[in-house]
Amino acid sequence: MIGQMKFAWISFKRSFLASMFSFISQIVTYSAISIGIAIFSIVKPFLNWSVNSVFYKSYVIMGILFIVVSIVIGAIVTARSIDLKFMSQKDDIAIMKNVGGKSKWIYSYFIFNQILTSVIMLLFGIIVSLVLLAIIFNSFNFGHLFNFIRFMPILGANIAILVASYIKSHYTILKFIEEKDFEISSGKLSSYKSIFEFNTLLTKVKTVRKIATKNYLRSGKILASFLFSFFLAFSSISFALGPVAIAETYNHYLDNRFYNSTYVIGDEGVIDYYSSNFGAQKYVNESHIGDLEDINFFKNNSFDGSFVSDIENLDVENQKLFLTKLEVQEVPTLDITPEGYTEIGLNRSFYATVIGYQDTSIFDELLLWGSIPGSNEVVIGDTLDKTIFENSTIQSIKLTENSSRYDISAVVLDVFAAGFTVYVPLSKLDGETISNGPNLIMLEDLNETVYSTVESLAETNGYVVRKLEDILKENIREYDRFSYMFDTLGIILFSIFTFQLIVFVFLYYLTYKKDYELLYKLGIEKKKISKINVSSAMLQLIPGILFGTYFGSIITRYFLVPYAKLAYYFAFLFGIMIWYIGVGYIGSRMASRNGLKQIYNTLYKNKTHN
Repeated sequence: MIGQMKFAWISFKRSFLASMFSFISQIVTYSAISIGIAIFSIVKPFLNWSVNSVFYKSYVIMGILFIVVSIVIGAIVTARSIDLKFMSQKDDIAIMKNVGGKSKWIYSYFIFNQILTSVIMLLFGIIVSLVLLAIIFNSFNFGHLFNFIRFMPILGANIAILVASYIKSHYTILKFIEEKDFEISSGKLSSYKSIFEFNTLLTKVKTVRKIATKNYLRSGKILASFLFSFFLAFSSISFALGPVAIAETYNHYLDNRFYNSTYVIGDEGVIDYYSSNFGAQKYVNESHIGDLEDINFFKNNSFDGSFVSDIENLDVENQKLFLTKLEVQEVPTLDITPEGYTEIGLNRSFYATVIGYQDTSIFDELLLWGSIPGSNEVVIGDTLDKTIFENSTIQSIKLTENSSRYDISAVVLDVFAAGFTVYVPLSKLDGETISNGPNLIMLEDLNETVYSTVESLAETNGYVVRKLEDILKENIREYDRFSYMFDTLGIILFSIFTFQLIVFVFLYYLTYKKDYELLYKLGIEKKKISKINVSSAMLQLIPGILFGTYFGSIITRYFLVPYAKLAYYFAFLFGIMIWYIGVGYIGSRMASRNGLKQIYNTLYKNKTHN
C-alpha cells in the first residue's frame, strides 16, 4: 500500500501542470452547477414579481439553461483532462504491465485514483459554491433566499459529472491497458512524415496552416470542441441580455395604477400591505395573516366615518379604496390543441389582493377591453394598459368555496399582471359585510397648508400619510437589489466559463505537447510552433463561438424576453463574441509560450548534461 502511494505521488508530480488544471477545472465545474441550480431555485419565491409571468419564465429558462450548459461544458473539459491525465500516465501503465501487473489491478488502481479525485473535487466545489452563495445573498439582504436552495438537486446534478467522469475513465483506461505499444505520444506522429520529406516545404507559409488543420482534423474532438465553444457563447449571451432586457422592460412597464395620486392615507399595517403589492415586491401565495383573520384585520382597520367626512370637507380630489386579501380559483377553459380540445386551468387557485373601489374613473385608460366591469365582474391585474397588453391572454377565475360568500361569479385575469390584484366595487364588499367602508384614501398633490391639515387629521385618528413616490422607490430598490444579486451570480458564472476556456486551450496544448517537441527537434522555430498551436485551437473554438453567438441572440431576443427593448443589443453580441475569441487566442499563446519554454529548457539541460 505504501509503495502504491509513493508511486501515485511520483506520477502526480510528473504531471503536476495537467493535474492542477484538472483539479481546478473540476472544482469550478461543480461550483458552476451549484450556482446554476441556486439561480433556478431563488426565482421560485419571486413567481409573481410585477415583471409578470413572461419574465419569470425567462429567469427560470435561463436558470435551467445554465444548469444544462454547466454540465455540458464541465463534462467536455473533464473528459479532455482525463484524456491528458491518462496519457501522461501511459508510461506507468507500461511499467506495471511489464513487471507482471495484472490488468484488473492496473484498472482498479487508476479508476480508484480518478474517482477519489473527482469525489474530493465535487465536495470542494459544492462547499465553495454554497459559501459563496451565502455571502452574496447576505450581502444583498436576501439571506432568507438561501433556505430555498435544496442540497439534493445540487448533489444530483454534480453526480452527473461524476458519473460521466467514471464512464470516460473506464473506457480510457481499458483502451490503454489493451494497447501493446506503450510509446509515449500524444498522437500518431507518423502523420507528420509527409510534411518533413522535403526541407523546402518547411519554409512555406502554408506549413503552419497545414499542420494546424491536420491537428484539428485528427484530434477526434471536433464535435466536443464545437459543443464546448457553442454553449459557452450561447449561454453567456442569453444570460447577459436576459436580465438587462427584463430590467429595461420592467422599468418601462412599471405599475401605473393610481398614477394620478400623490399620497395614501391609512392604518400603518394596511399601508404596509398595500406597499408590498404596489409593484416590485415579491408575491406571497398565501393569506396575509390567516384565512379567517384577514377579513377581520382589514375590516377593523376601516376609516371612521368622521375622518372620511373631514377629508371630504377639505374639498380635495380623493379616491376611497378598501384593501383585503382572498383566495380565488381559475375557471377551467377549453383550449384547442393538436389532440383536440383540452381543459386548462383546472383546480388552480391562488391568493389575490382585493381592492374595492368607489370611483370608477380609476379604470379610465386602464381597461383591456375598454369598458367598466359589470355588476358581477372584477378585473385582475396591476397594469392593464391596453397599449401594452394588447396581446394578453384573458382567463376567467372565480372565488373558491372558502370565499363563496363574496358572491362574485367570475373575474378576468391578465397574465401579465403580478401580485394578482382584484378590483371590486366597494358597494359589493359593503353589501357582503366584508368592509365597513374604505381603509385607504388616495390624494392628489396638495399645497403645504392642506397637506399640514391632512397630516394633522391623520395623526389625530391614528393613521399615517405616505407619499406614493417614496413607496415606489422602495419597491424599485427592492427589485434592483434582486436584479443586482442575479447579475452578480451571472458575472461569477461568466468568470467560471472564461476560466474553463483558458483551461480548455491549455489542455489542448498539453495534448499535443509531444508533437510540438518533435517539431522543435526537427528545427521548426518556436514562433511557428506557437502559430500552429494557436491556429489549431482557434479552429476548435471560433466556429462554435460564432454559432453560439448567433443562436444565443435569437433565443434571447425572440424567445426568452420577447417584449424587450434593448439599448445596446449588438454591443453585447459582439462584446461577448470578441471576448471569448480574444481569451482563447491569448490563452493559446500563453500555453504555447510557457510550454515551448519548458521544452527548450528540457532539451538544453539534456544537451548540457551530455
